[in-house]
Amino acid sequence: MTKVRLAATMAVLFTLALVGAAAAREPHPAVATWGKDARFDTAAQITEAMIDAGRKIFHGPGSCFACHGQNLQGTAIAPRLSDSTWKNGDGSYADIVKIITNGVSGTAMVSHPGGISDEQLLEVAAYVWAVSHGKAKI
Repeated sequence: MTKVRLAATMAVLFTLALVGAAAAREPHPAVATWGKDARFDTAAQITEAMIDAGRKIFHGPGSCFACHGQNLQGTAIAPRLSDSTWKNGDGSYADIVKIITNGVSGTAMVSHPGGISDEQLLEVAAYVWAVSHGKAKI
């Protein structure tokens, strides 16, 4: 087996492990009710602390930057997140939570990228929402 083929196989196995781990845990109440609970459907609940935590996760353990770019500018793998025009949704906080929770079928976007927890997912969504709406810097 070539090194490239081995690396590709390992990447697929790693992704499958992350998806399986994410599916096995109980969702955070805010994630479970994202479309039903107004507290989590609005950006009014987003705090600077959430944005700062989300920034660290996006650029760290969530590995979001690997596909979306260091400046959220997008890459050949994943779309731009730094403005209010969205390829797979409307760019609302609730929609961003939904995308990170469920992934996007037929793309590289998996549920809970990097194996992040539901709480971390909400923080990443807060960061991405804030940047895309001009409320925070990258």
